[in-house]
Amino acid sequence: MSSLAGKDDIATTNATGGGGKPPVRLRIWPALVILLLQFIASQVLSVFGSTDIHSALSLAVVPLSAAVLLLVWWLAASRTPVLDRIVGLLLLAAALLCVKYSRGIMLLAFAVPAMTTGLVLTLALTSRLRWTSARWVTAAYVLGCAGVFMAMRVDEIGSGLAPVVSWRWNPTKVESSAAIPVLNANETAVLPAQAGPADWPAFRGPLRNGILTGTHFSTDWSTPPRELWRKPIGSGYSSFIAVGDYVFTQEQRGAEELVTCYRAANGTDVWVNRTAAEFKDDMGLGPRATPTFSDGKLYTQGCTGILQCLDAATGNTIWKHDLPKEAETHGPHFGYTGSPLVMGGLVIVFCGKGEGKSAVAFNRVTGEAAWRAGHETEVYASPQYANLLGVPQVLMVCDYGLQSFALETGALLIDYAWKAELNNRAVQPAVVDDRIMVATTGFMNTRMLRVQKDAAAWTVREEWDSKKFRPYFNDGALDKGFYYGFDGERLACIDIATGERRWEGKRYGGQLLLLSDMETLLVLSDTGDAALVPATPERFSEIARFKAVSGKTWSNPVVAHGRLFVRNAEEAACFELPAATNDASK
Repeated sequence: MSSLAGKDDIATTNATGGGGKPPVRLRIWPALVILLLQFIASQVLSVFGSTDIHSALSLAVVPLSAAVLLLVWWLAASRTPVLDRIVGLLLLAAALLCVKYSRGIMLLAFAVPAMTTGLVLTLALTSRLRWTSARWVTAAYVLGCAGVFMAMRVDEIGSGLAPVVSWRWNPTKVESSAAIPVLNANETAVLPAQAGPADWPAFRGPLRNGILTGTHFSTDWSTPPRELWRKPIGSGYSSFIAVGDYVFTQEQRGAEELVTCYRAANGTDVWVNRTAAEFKDDMGLGPRATPTFSDGKLYTQGCTGILQCLDAATGNTIWKHDLPKEAETHGPHFGYTGSPLVMGGLVIVFCGKGEGKSAVAFNRVTGEAAWRAGHETEVYASPQYANLLGVPQVLMVCDYGLQSFALETGALLIDYAWKAELNNRAVQPAVVDDRIMVATTGFMNTRMLRVQKDAAAWTVREEWDSKKFRPYFNDGALDKGFYYGFDGERLACIDIATGERRWEGKRYGGQLLLLSDMETLLVLSDTGDAALVPATPERFSEIARFKAVSGKTWSNPVVAHGRLFVRNAEEAACFELPAATNDASK
């Protein structure tokens, strides 16, 4: 208290303007207390928060609240001359407005706390100077800080909703993507007719559930897995699929969306398929869906809604559809993100937001439309096959709620209205016998739904509802009665019988897959770290970790043929997983 009282009486060594005016005795301690409370609140949210709501509180609500309190202090309790208070307030407001209108409102998430915190600390550090000097130093800081932020730009939204910034003279994401060497490869891949047990032929694996079986490797990563290759790649958040000796993905280079094929062993180019299309929003640049391999064909969906069937050996287009044009509707706000589902003789995708045609099935051979169905809604999850009560059907998690369609006819079976609020739904449904787990992030929750059927209709009953588990677009995996996934950005385990959270671990973000035979999770964090976590409900622990790629990483990791494949919007890499030893995790 004595130190705070001393701060209360900080005095400059001269009058405000001479002529016998009394010295300015700046009361700084309330502002320092406000900064301390701001720091504590931010740390609490960082340590204990998990969802994007907590991130928004940390990025916006906390610094804005502190700024308001500092404003009250400055105007009512700082003891600075009245004219200086008014001029200082106008100067700070002008600086922030210049940043907002020249570089965008998202940059204020960094500019507001930088200016207010720096302003208070500058006043504290210059307290021994004459007030006429101290106020000019403080004004210079505010103007200099504004200049620094005006020299920046926001490229996209990154982890925890934080803006990803760069200097305005650096190449933009579009320019960087266009600068990657043009692919001219036109070789032929030698592929099996069908994907084998060691392949990874679709989004999140053969069953699209993020579970890998039949694989063992050493979990001793004291020496990280050996890097086989690394290369720059076009922008986008598609994942790899792996079939035979090849891997496939989608990427943006310049004004073209590409489907690309690389050799799995060394990353060399095999072939490329080009489409004149470009999609960019606050989340990033480029395609976001993952290709699907079936019977020697690739089925791909670009971010603007171009659906293609390609010869997987050559990349040549067999048939193509422009979904928003054909449906006479526009696509979702964040682009087409769903990976095509291939079942039976059909390929099924999200189509558009028109009533009665949000889902569409095409004949996988001819490309002719087989059926259209579904309520008007935004869809960011991928279609998911399920056999419920003996009936094959396609599940679609969406902002409307949950819909399911008869596989062959598209008849609407499950019609569960549960409108998403504030945040879109984007997580794959988890199916357990006749139950479906549907998750929503933000202020909403996760529900376990039991499906029932009688002669008249399908009905849904809510078994449990939990706010302790709210994933955003980060998928998880089921194992032995437990679901391992993300509560916001934190890895978590929940009991699917009750919805109770068994543990909450580190703040990884990113994506994961379950190595079923090893009872281990392989997590690829949103900053590009690969980590191993035992899949056990008892407690969280991390047994291995290494840096795989750098930069924002939202794509799923892939393990196939003893190799780990990872990518983000900047680079791709492949690692040889160490051989299993007697002491390796089972």
